[in-house]
Amino acid sequence: MANGLLSPVERQTKEVFGMVPMKERLALLPRYSKDQGLIAPQFIYELAKAVSTPVTAAKGYDVSPEEAINVGMAGMGGGAFGSAPKGSVRSFVLSTPKKPDPAVGTRFEREFIGGLADKTPVKIEDLKGSSLMVMPWDNTSRNFKIKSFSDEVLATPVITHGGQDYARDLGHIAQNIGGASNLGIAKRIKNRDAQARLENLQAGGTGQVVSLPTTMGDYSEFFSVMPTQAIFGLLDAKPPSKKVIAEIDNAIRGAKIKAGEDKLRMKNFKGLMSEEGRIQLLTGEGLDTTAGKARIAVMQKLALKGNQEKLGFNIEDLSAALTDPALAGVPKGYVGNTVMATGKEGMHLRPSINPSYNTDFTANYLGSLGQSVPIEVLFPKTFDSVLKEMAGKTGNARNMAIGALEQRKEKFSELVDQQVIDNYYKYLDQQRRLGLMGQ
Repeated sequence: MANGLLSPVERQTKEVFGMVPMKERLALLPRYSKDQGLIAPQFIYELAKAVSTPVTAAKGYDVSPEEAINVGMAGMGGGAFGSAPKGSVRSFVLSTPKKPDPAVGTRFEREFIGGLADKTPVKIEDLKGSSLMVMPWDNTSRNFKIKSFSDEVLATPVITHGGQDYARDLGHIAQNIGGASNLGIAKRIKNRDAQARLENLQAGGTGQVVSLPTTMGDYSEFFSVMPTQAIFGLLDAKPPSKKVIAEIDNAIRGAKIKAGEDKLRMKNFKGLMSEEGRIQLLTGEGLDTTAGKARIAVMQKLALKGNQEKLGFNIEDLSAALTDPALAGVPKGYVGNTVMATGKEGMHLRPSINPSYNTDFTANYLGSLGQSVPIEVLFPKTFDSVLKEMAGKTGNARNMAIGALEQRKEKFSELVDQQVIDNYYKYLDQQRRLGLMGQ
């Protein structure tokens, strides 16, 4: 900072952490290149340095005295649930399906930093005449500062920036931003929105399309940058031995991104403790895959029990720390926590400053139904039709039907009529009778 003014990199880094005033954000939007990437290699390089401290001062992982003091101070915290079992490293706790440790999945510290609108109650009957469509969304939170997980204080806290509350961010509401994805997927979402509106109008609807983010499976957050950022904060606080890092880096380089492929798409990964390797997980530079898929590959390797123990954490703690509190424990294929809509003008795409995705798409944040419900409750006709198509196929029929509703190019939406409204309230009544409201 010079003369009290933020440099462009400092400003952009603060935006990643949700600290730049709304009026200054539009000036920070990056531009697209012809290959649909971002024209900002130097910025990404600087951002990588800004959000992962301290990496290494030399190949031997030496650090300066100042860094050593910072790391030592950040590492002081103590464990709220006692010491780790014999044979484990740092704060890894052995927990198995047969002998689960109740502390695992609860050991994290986070702080809500504000910036989200209140959840406005939405009544399903007020959506009558609209068409519903679903889109898969990871279960992460937005505007939470993750300070520690697995009883380890992070060298650099992670500010969550994704999740269904993306649409609830005050700055995004002002800009009419509903969500974000990479450009190719964002285009597909826009096309699906247009198709749902066409089918809605043909059926005599209002022309409004209501988008419902749907919960994904466990560890769906691996694509985003947040899990790797948190891991870097853990590693920088208490760097593992060179031997452990070499073993894990080699395992990552041998990862198969796609089942059945012989190519080692991570073979040129520079390593978890190198600045170059961390930049690769933001840009994909030098890898035979995309940055998002590279992050998934890294997190899948780190999630192996042996690697959790070597690095001293439990993946359940990390995942829980990043999860939206409103979605904790909510199964795959549930909707209603976030409701947003587009009118006859349709969706528009804009460059995004989101660290995980490069494209925002527009939508009006309406609020929340108040309780997440299974997709089939709000899609009684469409879901039933698709489910019948899955009869006799190998695999989980419900999951396949959900996938079809999330990806198809036509006949995936549901007109909100009296049947949908009655089906919804019938489900809520059943939940009340069973004492499961709010579950």
